[in-house]
Amino acid sequence: MTDPPTRTSRRRPTLADVAAIAGVDSSLVSRVLRDDPRGFASAETRDRIVRAAQEVGYRANAAARGLRNARTMTLGLLLPGFSSPVYSSIAHGVEERANERGYGIVLGTHAAGDPHETVSGMLMHGRVDGLLVASGRIEDRELRRLVDRVPQSVVVVNRQVRGVAASVVLQDADAAVLAVRHLVQLGHRRICGVFGPSTLDTMVRRRRGFGEECRRLGVEASTVEMAGRDHRAGFEGARRALDRTPAPTAVIAGTFPMAVGMLAGMHTAGVAVPGEMSVLSLHNDALADYLLPRLSAVGLPTERLGAEAVDLVLDLIDGGRPRRVVVPEPPRLVVRDSTSAVPAGQDRL
Repeated sequence: MTDPPTRTSRRRPTLADVAAIAGVDSSLVSRVLRDDPRGFASAETRDRIVRAAQEVGYRANAAARGLRNARTMTLGLLLPGFSSPVYSSIAHGVEERANERGYGIVLGTHAAGDPHETVSGMLMHGRVDGLLVASGRIEDRELRRLVDRVPQSVVVVNRQVRGVAASVVLQDADAAVLAVRHLVQLGHRRICGVFGPSTLDTMVRRRRGFGEECRRLGVEASTVEMAGRDHRAGFEGARRALDRTPAPTAVIAGTFPMAVGMLAGMHTAGVAVPGEMSVLSLHNDALADYLLPRLSAVGLPTERLGAEAVDLVLDLIDGGRPRRVVVPEPPRLVVRDSTSAVPAGQDRL
Protein backbone atom coordinates (compact mmCIF):
# COMPACT_ATOMS: atom_id res chain seq x y z
CA MET A 1 0.00 0.00 0.00
CA THR A 2 1.41 3.36 -1.00
CA ASP A 3 1.31 6.39 1.22
CA PRO A 4 -1.04 9.26 0.28
CA PRO A 5 0.78 11.83 -1.84
CA THR A 6 2.05 15.07 -0.35
CA ARG A 7 1.71 18.52 -1.98
CA THR A 8 5.07 17.97 -3.65
CA SER A 9 4.07 14.63 -5.23
CA ARG A 10 3.75 14.60 -8.99
CA ARG A 11 0.62 12.42 -9.00
CA ARG A 12 -2.70 14.30 -8.79
CA PRO A 13 -4.30 13.69 -5.35
CA THR A 14 -7.51 11.65 -5.41
CA LEU A 15 -10.58 11.19 -3.24
CA ALA A 16 -9.06 7.92 -2.05
CA ASP A 17 -6.01 9.79 -0.76
CA VAL A 18 -8.20 12.18 1.22
CA ALA A 19 -10.31 9.29 2.53
CA ALA A 20 -7.20 7.40 3.69
CA ILE A 21 -5.99 10.34 5.77
CA ALA A 22 -9.43 11.19 7.15
CA GLY A 23 -10.23 7.54 7.90
CA VAL A 24 -13.57 7.55 6.08
CA ASP A 25 -15.05 6.16 2.88
CA SER A 26 -14.33 7.89 -0.45
CA SER A 27 -18.05 8.37 -1.14
CA LEU A 28 -18.42 10.40 2.06
CA VAL A 29 -15.43 12.54 1.09
CA SER A 30 -17.04 13.23 -2.30
CA ARG A 31 -20.34 14.27 -0.78
CA VAL A 32 -18.85 16.46 1.93
CA LEU A 33 -16.52 18.32 -0.45
CA ARG A 34 -19.33 19.14 -2.88
CA ASP A 35 -21.84 20.00 -0.13
CA ASP A 36 -24.17 17.19 -1.11
CA PRO A 37 -27.01 17.11 1.44
CA ARG A 38 -26.74 13.31 1.45
CA GLY A 39 -23.25 13.61 2.93
CA PHE A 40 -24.28 13.02 6.54
CA ALA A 41 -21.29 13.59 8.80
CA SER A 42 -20.57 15.18 12.14
CA ALA A 43 -18.90 18.58 12.30
CA GLU A 44 -15.72 16.91 13.53
CA THR A 45 -15.69 14.45 10.63
CA ARG A 46 -16.31 17.24 8.10
CA ASP A 47 -13.44 19.26 9.54
CA ARG A 48 -11.19 16.20 9.35
CA ILE A 49 -12.09 15.65 5.69
CA VAL A 50 -11.49 19.29 4.79
CA ARG A 51 -8.13 19.32 6.57
CA ALA A 52 -7.11 16.12 4.80
CA ALA A 53 -8.04 17.61 1.41
CA GLN A 54 -5.97 20.69 2.17
CA GLU A 55 -3.05 18.58 3.34
CA VAL A 56 -2.76 16.66 0.08
CA GLY A 57 -3.79 19.60 -2.13
CA TYR A 58 -6.92 17.91 -3.45
CA ARG A 59 -9.03 19.91 -5.89
CA ALA A 60 -12.36 18.66 -7.23
CA ASN A 61 -12.31 17.82 -10.93
CA ALA A 62 -15.23 19.81 -12.29
CA ALA A 63 -15.25 17.96 -15.62
CA ALA A 64 -15.36 14.55 -13.97
CA ARG A 65 -18.08 15.75 -11.60
CA GLY A 66 -20.10 16.93 -14.56
CA LEU A 67 -19.83 13.53 -16.24
CA ARG A 68 -20.99 11.74 -13.09
CA ASN A 69 -23.97 14.09 -12.80
CA ALA A 70 -24.66 14.12 -16.57
CA ARG A 71 -23.89 17.84 -16.54
CA THR A 72 -21.61 20.04 -18.60
CA MET A 73 -20.99 22.51 -15.73
CA THR A 74 -21.65 25.27 -18.28
CA LEU A 75 -24.44 27.82 -18.59
CA GLY A 76 -25.54 29.78 -21.67
CA LEU A 77 -26.14 33.54 -21.51
CA LEU A 78 -28.01 35.20 -24.36
CA LEU A 79 -27.66 38.98 -24.75
CA PRO A 80 -28.84 41.40 -27.44
CA GLY A 81 -25.28 42.78 -27.66
CA PHE A 82 -22.83 44.85 -25.66
CA SER A 83 -23.77 48.34 -26.89
CA SER A 84 -25.36 49.12 -23.52
CA PRO A 85 -23.31 49.08 -20.30
CA VAL A 86 -26.28 47.36 -18.69
CA TYR A 87 -25.61 44.13 -20.56
CA SER A 88 -21.90 44.19 -19.77
CA SER A 89 -22.77 44.58 -16.10
CA ILE A 90 -25.27 41.71 -16.20
CA ALA A 91 -22.70 39.50 -17.93
CA HIS A 92 -20.10 40.34 -15.29
CA GLY A 93 -22.51 39.43 -12.51
CA VAL A 94 -23.38 36.15 -14.23
CA GLU A 95 -19.72 35.26 -14.79
CA GLU A 96 -18.69 36.03 -11.20
CA ARG A 97 -21.49 34.00 -9.60
CA ALA A 98 -21.15 31.12 -12.05
CA ASN A 99 -17.45 30.91 -11.26
CA GLU A 100 -18.27 30.81 -7.54
CA ARG A 101 -20.65 27.92 -8.20
CA GLY A 102 -18.12 26.00 -10.34
CA TYR A 103 -19.69 26.77 -13.72
CA GLY A 104 -18.40 28.23 -16.96
CA ILE A 105 -20.32 30.57 -19.29
CA VAL A 106 -21.02 30.48 -23.02
CA LEU A 107 -22.06 33.88 -24.38
CA GLY A 108 -24.38 34.37 -27.32
CA THR A 109 -25.48 37.69 -28.86
CA HIS A 110 -27.43 38.91 -31.86
CA ALA A 111 -24.38 40.65 -33.26
CA ALA A 112 -23.74 37.89 -35.79
CA GLY A 113 -27.34 37.96 -37.03
CA ASP A 114 -28.33 34.74 -35.24
CA PRO A 115 -31.06 35.71 -32.77
CA HIS A 116 -30.97 32.70 -30.51
CA GLU A 117 -30.64 29.42 -32.35
CA THR A 118 -27.00 28.76 -31.48
CA VAL A 119 -27.26 29.01 -27.70
CA SER A 120 -30.74 27.53 -27.43
CA GLY A 121 -29.57 24.70 -29.68
CA MET A 122 -26.72 24.02 -27.28
CA LEU A 123 -29.30 23.70 -24.51
CA MET A 124 -31.47 21.35 -26.56
CA HIS A 125 -28.47 19.12 -27.30
CA GLY A 126 -27.21 19.06 -23.74
CA ARG A 127 -24.09 21.16 -24.30
CA VAL A 128 -25.10 23.65 -21.61
CA ASP A 129 -27.06 22.84 -18.47
CA GLY A 130 -29.17 25.98 -18.39
CA LEU A 131 -29.92 29.12 -20.35
CA LEU A 132 -30.18 32.71 -19.12
CA VAL A 133 -32.09 34.90 -21.60
CA ALA A 134 -31.26 38.59 -21.05
CA SER A 135 -32.60 39.72 -24.41
CA GLY A 136 -35.85 41.35 -25.42
CA ARG A 137 -35.46 40.42 -29.08
CA ILE A 138 -36.76 36.88 -28.79
CA GLU A 139 -40.53 36.80 -29.15
CA ASP A 140 -42.57 35.61 -26.20
CA ARG A 141 -43.99 32.62 -28.07
CA GLU A 142 -40.48 31.40 -28.95
CA LEU A 143 -39.47 31.54 -25.30
CA ARG A 144 -42.60 29.66 -24.25
CA ARG A 145 -41.88 27.01 -26.86
CA LEU A 146 -38.31 26.63 -25.60
CA VAL A 147 -39.44 26.31 -21.98
CA ASP A 148 -42.02 23.70 -22.97
CA ARG A 149 -39.28 21.60 -24.59
CA VAL A 150 -36.66 21.98 -21.86
CA PRO A 151 -38.41 22.80 -18.58
CA GLN A 152 -36.28 23.47 -15.48
CA SER A 153 -33.53 24.95 -17.68
CA VAL A 154 -34.47 28.51 -18.74
CA VAL A 155 -34.51 31.77 -16.76
CA VAL A 156 -35.58 35.08 -18.28
CA VAL A 157 -33.37 37.95 -17.04
CA ASN A 158 -34.50 41.58 -16.73
CA ARG A 159 -37.77 40.64 -18.37
CA GLN A 160 -41.04 38.85 -17.65
CA VAL A 161 -42.90 36.68 -20.15
CA ARG A 162 -46.39 35.34 -19.68
CA GLY A 163 -46.19 31.56 -19.53
CA VAL A 164 -42.54 31.53 -18.40
CA ALA A 165 -42.46 31.23 -14.61
CA ALA A 166 -38.72 31.57 -13.98
CA SER A 167 -37.55 35.18 -14.19
CA VAL A 168 -35.35 37.67 -12.36
CA VAL A 169 -36.14 41.38 -12.52
CA LEU A 170 -35.16 44.66 -10.91
CA GLN A 171 -37.32 47.20 -9.08
CA ASP A 172 -37.82 49.17 -12.29
CA ALA A 173 -40.99 50.99 -11.26
CA ASP A 174 -39.32 52.10 -8.02
CA ALA A 175 -36.39 53.48 -10.03
CA ALA A 176 -38.76 55.72 -12.00
CA VAL A 177 -40.49 56.79 -8.77
CA LEU A 178 -37.12 57.78 -7.29
CA ALA A 179 -36.31 59.82 -10.41
CA VAL A 180 -39.60 61.72 -10.30
CA ARG A 181 -39.23 62.49 -6.59
CA HIS A 182 -35.74 63.91 -7.11
CA LEU A 183 -36.94 66.26 -9.84
CA VAL A 184 -40.00 67.34 -7.88
CA GLN A 185 -37.80 68.13 -4.87
CA LEU A 186 -35.86 70.45 -7.20
CA GLY A 187 -39.09 72.27 -8.03
CA HIS A 188 -39.96 70.69 -11.41
CA ARG A 189 -43.65 70.43 -12.21
CA ARG A 190 -43.52 69.57 -15.93
CA ILE A 191 -41.64 66.34 -16.52
CA CYS A 192 -41.38 64.25 -19.69
CA GLY A 193 -40.48 60.57 -19.66
CA VAL A 194 -38.82 59.19 -22.78
CA PHE A 195 -39.07 55.40 -22.90
CA GLY A 196 -38.38 52.53 -25.26
CA PRO A 197 -41.12 50.43 -26.89
CA SER A 198 -44.09 49.36 -24.79
CA THR A 199 -43.58 45.78 -26.00
CA LEU A 200 -40.66 45.52 -23.54
CA ASP A 201 -41.54 44.58 -19.99
CA THR A 202 -38.86 46.79 -18.43
CA MET A 203 -40.16 49.85 -20.29
CA VAL A 204 -43.73 49.09 -19.24
CA ARG A 205 -42.77 48.92 -15.56
CA ARG A 206 -40.63 52.07 -15.66
CA ARG A 207 -43.31 53.99 -17.51
CA ARG A 208 -45.94 52.81 -15.03
CA GLY A 209 -43.83 53.93 -12.05
CA PHE A 210 -43.23 57.29 -13.73
CA GLY A 211 -46.91 57.91 -14.45
CA GLU A 212 -48.21 56.81 -11.06
CA GLU A 213 -45.73 58.95 -9.11
CA CYS A 214 -46.38 62.01 -11.29
CA ARG A 215 -50.12 61.65 -10.65
CA ARG A 216 -49.58 61.16 -6.93
CA LEU A 217 -47.48 64.33 -6.69
CA GLY A 218 -49.70 66.42 -8.95
CA VAL A 219 -47.05 66.80 -11.67
CA GLU A 220 -47.91 67.57 -15.30
CA ALA A 221 -46.45 64.50 -16.98
CA SER A 222 -45.96 63.65 -20.63
CA THR A 223 -44.39 60.60 -22.25
CA VAL A 224 -42.60 59.85 -25.50
CA GLU A 225 -42.37 56.28 -26.78
CA MET A 226 -39.41 55.46 -29.01
CA ALA A 227 -38.92 52.36 -31.16
CA GLY A 228 -35.42 51.83 -29.74
CA ARG A 229 -33.51 52.28 -26.49
CA ASP A 230 -30.14 53.40 -27.84
CA HIS A 231 -28.30 56.70 -28.30
CA ARG A 232 -30.20 57.53 -31.48
CA ALA A 233 -33.53 57.00 -29.72
CA GLY A 234 -32.44 59.38 -26.98
CA PHE A 235 -31.28 62.00 -29.48
CA GLU A 236 -34.61 61.92 -31.34
CA GLY A 237 -36.50 61.67 -28.04
CA ALA A 238 -34.98 64.97 -26.92
CA ARG A 239 -36.42 66.71 -29.98
CA ARG A 240 -39.85 65.20 -29.39
CA ALA A 241 -39.79 66.22 -25.73
CA LEU A 242 -38.94 69.80 -26.70
CA ASP A 243 -41.89 69.84 -29.13
CA ARG A 244 -44.32 69.42 -26.22
CA THR A 245 -46.53 72.42 -25.37
CA PRO A 246 -45.82 73.63 -22.80
CA ALA A 247 -42.27 72.29 -22.88
CA PRO A 248 -41.11 70.26 -19.87
CA THR A 249 -38.45 71.57 -17.52
CA ALA A 250 -37.01 68.09 -16.92
CA VAL A 251 -36.70 64.85 -18.85
CA ILE A 252 -36.22 61.27 -17.63
CA ALA A 253 -34.56 58.85 -20.06
CA GLY A 254 -35.68 55.22 -19.91
CA THR A 255 -32.14 53.83 -20.40
CA PHE A 256 -28.58 55.04 -19.98
CA PRO A 257 -27.77 55.08 -23.75
CA MET A 258 -30.95 57.09 -24.34
CA ALA A 259 -29.82 59.62 -21.73
CA VAL A 260 -26.44 59.99 -23.45
CA GLY A 261 -28.17 60.61 -26.78
CA MET A 262 -30.53 63.03 -25.06
CA LEU A 263 -27.64 65.19 -23.81
CA ALA A 264 -26.39 65.44 -27.40
CA GLY A 265 -29.91 66.22 -28.64
CA MET A 266 -30.34 69.05 -26.13
CA HIS A 267 -26.95 70.49 -27.07
CA THR A 268 -27.81 70.38 -30.77
CA ALA A 269 -31.12 72.16 -30.07
CA GLY A 270 -29.30 74.88 -28.15
CA VAL A 271 -30.93 73.94 -24.83
CA ALA A 272 -28.61 74.27 -21.83
CA VAL A 273 -28.44 71.32 -19.42
CA PRO A 274 -29.22 71.82 -16.57
CA GLY A 275 -29.77 75.59 -16.90
CA GLU A 276 -32.84 75.21 -19.13
CA MET A 277 -33.53 71.48 -18.91
CA SER A 278 -32.66 68.83 -16.33
CA VAL A 279 -31.85 65.36 -17.66
CA LEU A 280 -31.93 62.18 -15.53
CA SER A 281 -31.10 58.60 -16.56
CA LEU A 282 -32.69 55.36 -15.43
CA HIS A 283 -29.53 53.25 -15.01
CA ASN A 284 -26.10 54.41 -14.06
CA ASP A 285 -22.63 53.80 -15.48
CA ALA A 286 -19.09 55.02 -14.78
CA LEU A 287 -19.21 56.86 -18.12
CA ALA A 288 -21.67 59.30 -16.52
CA ASP A 289 -18.80 60.98 -14.67
CA TYR A 290 -17.06 61.83 -17.97
CA LEU A 291 -19.97 63.40 -19.83
CA LEU A 292 -20.61 67.15 -20.08
CA PRO A 293 -22.47 67.80 -17.93
CA ARG A 294 -21.94 64.81 -15.68
CA LEU A 295 -25.12 62.77 -15.86
CA SER A 296 -27.41 62.32 -12.85
CA ALA A 297 -28.83 58.79 -12.74
CA VAL A 298 -30.76 56.19 -10.80
CA GLY A 299 -28.49 53.20 -10.36
CA LEU A 300 -29.92 49.68 -10.53
CA PRO A 301 -28.05 46.57 -9.27
CA THR A 302 -27.50 44.86 -12.62
CA GLU A 303 -24.54 42.76 -11.43
CA ARG A 304 -26.69 41.46 -8.60
CA LEU A 305 -29.36 40.73 -11.21
CA GLY A 306 -26.93 38.46 -13.07
CA ALA A 307 -25.89 36.70 -9.87
CA GLU A 308 -29.50 36.04 -8.82
CA ALA A 309 -30.23 34.63 -12.28
CA VAL A 310 -27.41 32.09 -11.91
CA ASP A 311 -28.68 31.04 -8.49
CA LEU A 312 -32.19 30.57 -9.85
CA VAL A 313 -31.23 28.52 -12.90
CA LEU A 314 -29.00 26.23 -10.82
CA ASP A 315 -31.85 25.76 -8.37
CA LEU A 316 -34.12 24.80 -11.28
CA ILE A 317 -31.55 22.32 -12.57
CA ASP A 318 -31.51 20.74 -9.11
CA GLY A 319 -35.30 20.36 -9.19
CA GLY A 320 -36.35 23.66 -7.61
CA ARG A 321 -39.61 25.46 -8.30
CA PRO A 322 -39.73 27.98 -11.17
CA ARG A 323 -40.54 31.39 -9.74
CA ARG A 324 -40.26 35.13 -10.23
CA VAL A 325 -37.41 36.75 -8.31
CA VAL A 326 -37.27 40.49 -7.67
CA VAL A 327 -33.75 41.58 -6.74
CA PRO A 328 -34.14 42.93 -3.19
CA GLU A 329 -31.45 45.61 -3.50
CA PRO A 330 -33.29 48.92 -4.14
CA PRO A 331 -32.43 51.53 -6.79
CA ARG A 332 -30.08 54.32 -5.73
CA LEU A 333 -30.06 57.97 -6.80
CA VAL A 334 -26.70 59.33 -7.98
CA VAL A 335 -26.88 63.12 -8.25
CA ARG A 336 -24.37 64.75 -10.59
CA ASP A 337 -24.53 67.91 -12.71
CA SER A 338 -27.34 67.33 -15.22
CA THR A 339 -30.17 68.07 -12.76
CA SER A 340 -30.76 71.33 -10.90
CA ALA A 341 -33.52 73.53 -9.52
CA VAL A 342 -36.14 74.57 -12.04
CA PRO A 343 -35.30 77.95 -13.64
CA ALA A 344 -37.14 80.94 -12.17
CA GLY A 345 -40.37 81.66 -13.99
CA GLN A 346 -40.66 78.11 -15.40
CA ASP A 347 -41.98 76.47 -12.24
CA ARG A 348 -45.66 77.38 -12.78
CA LEU A 349 -47.97 74.98 -14.55
